[in-house]
Amino acid sequence: MSDPYGYQPYPAAVAPPTVPAERPKTLTYAVIGMWIGGLLSVVSMVFLLTMDTTEMKTLLVTEMEKQPTYDPSVLEAREMADVFVPIIQIGGAVLAVISLGVWIWMAVMNGKGRNWARIVATVLGALSLAGSLSSVGNIAGNAALGGATMPMSAGNVVLSVLDPLLVIAILVLLWLRPSSAYFSAVGAARQRERSGYYAG
Repeated sequence: MSDPYGYQPYPAAVAPPTVPAERPKTLTYAVIGMWIGGLLSVVSMVFLLTMDTTEMKTLLVTEMEKQPTYDPSVLEAREMADVFVPIIQIGGAVLAVISLGVWIWMAVMNGKGRNWARIVATVLGALSLAGSLSSVGNIAGNAALGGATMPMSAGNVVLSVLDPLLVIAILVLLWLRPSSAYFSAVGAARQRERSGYYAG
């Protein structure tokens, strides 16, 4: 006997929310750019670990000897340089490994359409650009004033130019309309899924 009030013991199943089947090319290119950024981190680490440290040590010695508080009777400048340069190299290598991990993390999460990852990538990209501009400004200022600058290989110079250009390209691609539409669609589907409005 049917219920006169139309009561149904089980709710009708609703089709699960669908995520857009195809990721837009703008986002795909941004993700590819992130993988390239990770690769550049590895290349930068290789350059750092294999560079000729002689010029860097000489520069450090010269700069230390210029300091009014420098006292060779306490610690000789050459010995200090011999200690500091390997620390600089190891520290740079550690930062490159961390950078690689961040690039991979952002590539995977943005590729999945996670909007929080796009926001994190934007913040990190802005910080990276600010750091690049600061470094360029310091180098240009030191050169103009006749100050010393850290020696850089041709490879490092190329990387210092490529990295900010890559970051800018990625950020633009992440916020173009097709990418934004995809992030919104994925976010809406995940929200409906969390709300439990479908049975399956």
